[in-house]
Amino acid sequence: MLHFRLLALVILGLAVLAGCSSSARGEAPAPPRPVGLRWELFPDIPMPAGWLPLAGEDHVAIAIANGEVRRLRVALQAPPGRADLEPGDAMLRYVGSVLGEEGWTRIGEGRNADTTQRWRKGAEELEVSAKRIDGLTTIRWRLAVP
Repeated sequence: MLHFRLLALVILGLAVLAGCSSSARGEAPAPPRPVGLRWELFPDIPMPAGWLPLAGEDHVAIAIANGEVRRLRVALQAPPGRADLEPGDAMLRYVGSVLGEEGWTRIGEGRNADTTQRWRKGAEELEVSAKRIDGLTTIRWRLAVP
């Protein structure tokens, strides 16, 4: 008789657990956090607000060893409401006039509106370029490995 009671309790416990898991299946899981995009680790390379990573490409923005080793390779596309923004204007507004204020030094000659630019800060070298993709301006940042 004791065995039957114990068996009944085990079956009841399994039924309760099965009911809990089936109700949880109806809820969508939380989206995974994009661990490779850590914008806060790049305060000296400001990204334009409201721009989104270009779909279909791999993006990396990470830093290790207390920021001693940083990797950045990202392409951000202007929001649809900014379809009138030309690549040169985007470089002037979001790159050329900003990086100098953050301690970066331009490599080579040129204007802040040039659509391809190289910058240096300490041992890091940053290459930035802009062009139109699908009717919207896209800016690419690539931090070269020192």
